[in-house]
Amino acid sequence: MLTSRPRALWASLCLYLGIALVALSPLLFRATTHTGGEWTTDYYHFHWNFWWIRHALSTPGLQIYETNYLFFPFTNNLAFHTLTLFWYPAWALLEPLLGGGRVGTLLAMDIIMVMASTLTGWTFYLLLRREGVSVALALPFGVILQVSSGMMLAAMLTTINYLSAFWLPLLLLTWGEVARARGRQRFLWALLLGLGFVGTLLTDFQHMLFLAFLLVPYGIWTVIRQSSWRQRLTLALAGIVALLLMTCVLWGIGTLPALLSYDFSGLSPQPIENAGGIAFPAGFFSRFDTYNRAITLGALVLPLVIIGIVVSLFTKRKQPPHITILRAGKWFWFVLLMMPLVIALGAFITINGERVRAPYAWLHELFGGLFRSPARFDGVIIIAALLFAGKALTPLLTQRSPIMRLAVGGLLLWLAIGDAHLFTPMPTQPVTQDYTYYQTIGATTVDQTSDLAVVEVPVAGGSGEAWVGDFRPMEAQFYGMIHGKPMLNGALARAPLNHFWYWLTDDPMLAWLGQRRYLEPENVERQLRERINDWRIGWIVVHGDWIGREQPAVQEIIGYLNSLPDLLCPVAIEREVVFFQSSAVSQPCPARTPLPAPDGTLTIDIGAPDDRFFLGRGWHYAETIFDISLRWAGAEPQASLYIDLPPSAYQLEFSAQAFSETRTVRISVNGTAIDEPIAIWADSLSIYTVAVPADVIGTGAHVTVLLNYDAVVMPTNGDTRPLAMMIDWVRFTPVSFSPTQ
Repeated sequence: MLTSRPRALWASLCLYLGIALVALSPLLFRATTHTGGEWTTDYYHFHWNFWWIRHALSTPGLQIYETNYLFFPFTNNLAFHTLTLFWYPAWALLEPLLGGGRVGTLLAMDIIMVMASTLTGWTFYLLLRREGVSVALALPFGVILQVSSGMMLAAMLTTINYLSAFWLPLLLLTWGEVARARGRQRFLWALLLGLGFVGTLLTDFQHMLFLAFLLVPYGIWTVIRQSSWRQRLTLALAGIVALLLMTCVLWGIGTLPALLSYDFSGLSPQPIENAGGIAFPAGFFSRFDTYNRAITLGALVLPLVIIGIVVSLFTKRKQPPHITILRAGKWFWFVLLMMPLVIALGAFITINGERVRAPYAWLHELFGGLFRSPARFDGVIIIAALLFAGKALTPLLTQRSPIMRLAVGGLLLWLAIGDAHLFTPMPTQPVTQDYTYYQTIGATTVDQTSDLAVVEVPVAGGSGEAWVGDFRPMEAQFYGMIHGKPMLNGALARAPLNHFWYWLTDDPMLAWLGQRRYLEPENVERQLRERINDWRIGWIVVHGDWIGREQPAVQEIIGYLNSLPDLLCPVAIEREVVFFQSSAVSQPCPARTPLPAPDGTLTIDIGAPDDRFFLGRGWHYAETIFDISLRWAGAEPQASLYIDLPPSAYQLEFSAQAFSETRTVRISVNGTAIDEPIAIWADSLSIYTVAVPADVIGTGAHVTVLLNYDAVVMPTNGDTRPLAMMIDWVRFTPVSFSPTQ
């Protein structure tokens, strides 16, 4: 029995809940808008995971472990992806109750993290108590694991798979009950153990690797400690039953079939040199840089082990009674500590200036590079180390008064809190911005367009072992939950390299959209035509903020896409993001016609947010000069505009000023030169006018206006842009228009 005092159990649970709430308070206070970290973390694909599971379960023909909703058009096996299926039921229950959508999933994820953190501290406390460790030690030791460097880092990164370290103490506890029970009860506990194995594997396969370093030797020890060969055989049989149940359940829910069908040939395992261990010696005896993604053991764990060794060797005290079937001796846990401690050093150790391979290298090769972070053995080390220290130091405390035990426990608790810098706020950052047009995309669910795909620009994605592009555009995966369509951008752990590596430079269209290759207009247009048909691309979304609003690539991309009206049309602009709809979508494109003024004129306000509906290539970013919004032309030899006009003859006016010196400009409309070249003055903004005949306008659909200037000038003030002239507005006045009297 763990305890005969239920109040003590609930009180300890409340303590660990309180610690979790304090540790995660920076997230909880901004739960609907922020996630952890100061730069892109893994939050987006854990949210997407749960959405995908629900989508796959509710959509006929889809399977949880197969998806082409990322890195389309390829189908990806999710067997080794950090899907964290265990937490899906909690998310599925909480997300709709908390409002659903963006807010619902953010709140649900924070609650899951609180639950995982609380369970980790509490289950380790229960294991310590089951092993006979004093309450004064067990309570703070549980906190040490709960707020360890690896746990806090996992909370910041939203890697709830690593945050769920409670499986290690929980399964040690469960196996202890299997070993203690007799007869039919033993096999009932074995069934629970089997379900625990299932939960562990559905959280992360790596937990089973960590568990092996604790449960396998502990299981052997408990078998040996049985009172007879019959009991030893039944205990071993109970372990087999647990494994058989695990196998049957995993087969039934599709996990094992997905594993067996996994194609390892496409993986790009992380090089062993990049496998990060715990920095030696500082990382083993201090805590630093938790929020810079460095895992350490902190300042308490190994010093407590050293104190435990000293106490054990130099004091002779009567040991407390043990339930020998359950409780292993302190030196047993000390021995178990050694191997994970060495593995956590990483792949290489430097001795006398020579770098030699460490035992982790064997583990790295055994799993083909799939396990890539030896520092993650920190949880195994802490559990074994504190079990040893707790059992070694408990006899000292049992001889002391309750007040002394309380003082020791309180001191250790505050040391644990201080070592974790618990009151130093975790850095947070806003979740990627919300755009309402994604909901419009998601609402496009008629049969012929239900499987249309979304291309996010810049194109970026990765697998954990390799990446293409910057990390921030991978956050577009978060939008996949909103629009519910296949897409390219995002991250899938251990995805085949050939599903995304061709984006780097091999592919003219996708490499250009990721800004890793110059635009090749003919090749890109050819690929667009093919892929809109074959890949069923429905939308291209250009994120100007991710590219950099002042980068020339933004207007090059928007301008080029605007130049293909039979393939793409801009349908929405939200802040720095422009949404393009393709010809694969059955809904008609909106006309690119400015709202008419009362006098019938149609004006494009250059520099205004909606000017991107009309701009082609050749323009620089929008800016404000003396309260006038405008753009400079000159990024290319000519600047273009695209507009839909009612059929008519027009008077075309524009407000412009040349840079530095008078500039000569010739206007072309639909490929026809209009009038003579115009001299644009450099002294101030002036209005210039040309007449456009009706036959040049034609039907008025997709009218192309080109501003051909004679030269560009490079400024001498450090501005690196080639400049021709600034333009404030362009106006079209129908010649035949007569205001209604």
